Amino acid sequence: MISVPKTKSLVIAKKPIRCKLAVNDEIIEQVLSFKYLGVEIFSNQDRKKEVQGQIDKAARISGCLKEIIWRNKHMKREAKVKIYKTCVRPIMTYAAEIRADIRKTKSMVRTTEMRTLRAIAGYTLRDRVPNVAIRETCGVQDIIRCVRQRRRGWNEHVSRMGEERMARIARDGKLSFRRPPGRPPKRWMDSWTSGSQVAK
Repeated sequence: MISVPKTKSLVIAKKPIRCKLAVNDEIIEQVLSFKYLGVEIFSNQDRKKEVQGQIDKAARISGCLKEIIWRNKHMKREAKVKIYKTCVRPIMTYAAEIRADIRKTKSMVRTTEMRTLRAIAGYTLRDRVPNVAIRETCGVQDIIRCVRQRRRGWNEHVSRMGEERMARIARDGKLSFRRPPGRPPKRWMDSWTSGSQVAK
């Protein structure tokens, strides 16, 4: 049984495409975006909006913890870092294993993370302390490298699946039509490594 009022349809395309679906003569509403398991999916595959939504959630939580945790002088830095890795970072990296990040989304995520790490380390932008030094002080790996490792782990997990599994079919499948003109979007497999390694 399908509940038509609770069911939505979404077409993945660069430009909006009308697709009429009906169940028992009842038309299913077509939407341009849909939130599924906390992730906003857009019909035009706008990764910036998807990442921005997760960053906003993480920034709100980090802001609530700023005065209570990050600036608490009676708490060890190691404890603050553990709270960050437990409460803030998972929100920014949720479902990142199946997303191909572009340069803009990487910059957005790194900026949000460094804003929290500076508060934990007790620095501001006026101190002009490099990001690398702040990460070493906090003992935190770069969030983009962390996501890249998780992406490789997900690929190995899919490789162990049977050929009839949907994730395996989606990864190994090949398009049967030509790509539209223009610069193609970054592929998921290209996001396993850094840009310099891909260029080689």
